[in-house]
Amino acid sequence: MELRLEKFKVKFIYSLIYIIFFILFFRFIFIHIDDTADYLFGLAYLGILILTVQYILKNYYSQKALIIWLTQLIVYIPLLFLEYYNIIKIFIIIQIFIGIILNHQQINLLKKKNEEIKYLSFHDEMTGLYNRRYFENKLGELNDPAEHNLSVIIADINNLKKINDNQGHKKGDYYIKAAANLLKSELREEDIISRIGGDEFAIILPHTDKAKCKKIVNRLKTKIENHPEKHLSIAFGYVHHNQQYNSLEEMIKNADKNMYYNKKKFKEEI
Repeated sequence: MELRLEKFKVKFIYSLIYIIFFILFFRFIFIHIDDTADYLFGLAYLGILILTVQYILKNYYSQKALIIWLTQLIVYIPLLFLEYYNIIKIFIIIQIFIGIILNHQQINLLKKKNEEIKYLSFHDEMTGLYNRRYFENKLGELNDPAEHNLSVIIADINNLKKINDNQGHKKGDYYIKAAANLLKSELREEDIISRIGGDEFAIILPHTDKAKCKKIVNRLKTKIENHPEKHLSIAFGYVHHNQQYNSLEEMIKNADKNMYYNKKKFKEEI
């Protein structure tokens, strides 16, 4: 019923607009007009206004937009009928000026939206870190470990499933965010940290030898020990290229193995 009523409203607006347009057009043909050129220009501009309203109706734009354009039509039609050409010209100039401002705002809004979409496509929503997609893109860019003197750290939160089961997913999410912030705190600008799984993080360290990488891991372990959340525990696995790895992917696999070995040790100890 509501849909029928909406369609009736749209048809009614269409009909009314076109009736008014044809009345003004036949007025031009059958009645003497003082300034033919101005009247035809005004009639052409009315046609643009009508097409705009039609476009809004057809594409289901907001009611606010429809009211704005219909108001302009209501104001414009009597001006044209009474042949107030100077006021019509001022009306059009104001409308163009407002249109430029709104268009500029729309462009800025679209740019902002595109930036947001781009950010979300490469970032993890929960932690703000890079996501797996970004990480996999970097695998291709940095695939020569020797050229970039790479080290890799894989970190995985211990007992996250147990935390989720016993304390709820909200607490689990808190641990993930806490781990992300802690890991990020010891990294440089050029380092790349990504959340690549539910509780797993990968860190690529360009221009970092084995000794530096080990220092970073030790500093992170110290921070975890001193963290206010006493049950926060992270297993680490890390490797440096040392001319033995042909690709970054191979390094990640080995760092992952080392991490799982340390994770297993942690489980055996508790």
